[in-house]
Amino acid sequence: MRAVELAARLLLALVFLTAVVGKLRTRAGFAGFVGTVVQFGVPARWAGAVARLAVAAEAAVVVLLAPPGTAPAGLLLAAGLLGVLTAAIVRALRRGARPACRCFGAGDAPIGARHVTRNLALTAAALLGLLAGAVGGPAPGPAGLLLAAGLAVPLAALVVRLDDLVALFAPSPSRAAHPAGRS
Repeated sequence: MRAVELAARLLLALVFLTAVVGKLRTRAGFAGFVGTVVQFGVPARWAGAVARLAVAAEAAVVVLLAPPGTAPAGLLLAAGLLGVLTAAIVRALRRGARPACRCFGAGDAPIGARHVTRNLALTAAALLGLLAGAVGGPAPGPAGLLLAAGLAVPLAALVVRLDDLVALFAPSPSRAAHPAGRS
């Protein structure tokens, strides 16, 4: 079960690290994130503080997930933070707001049900990691480490690039109006 815990830790660490780096890579990127926080219903005077708190919590998840001794706290923090972020998305969608998903920096895809689903899947991974850690077992050997990384790395890439994959495979309005070669 330790390989499952390790896979969950690695998946979440990669996703949250990408989120932190994406938001802090440029001043304009962070400013865009702060603007999105306002669109989620946070008063403008608190938006900067809430944005900084969100990024700090994401960074704390990464730091806590790294050593095995603090991994349970990191998994709990990840699950809690994902719960808060999911609730914010659902609240915005219920209000009819569709701000850009700035989860990983400068994205411009509007939030939707896929973001709720993505966050629920990540929450499930955090809870599964907690359960696997509680069950315990021996530390994973080389095969377990490879399996954990082989599962976590592509899943993290899928999560981070989800909006791009949807845009790639979803029909655009112009293609739907003019199917393959017809004008």
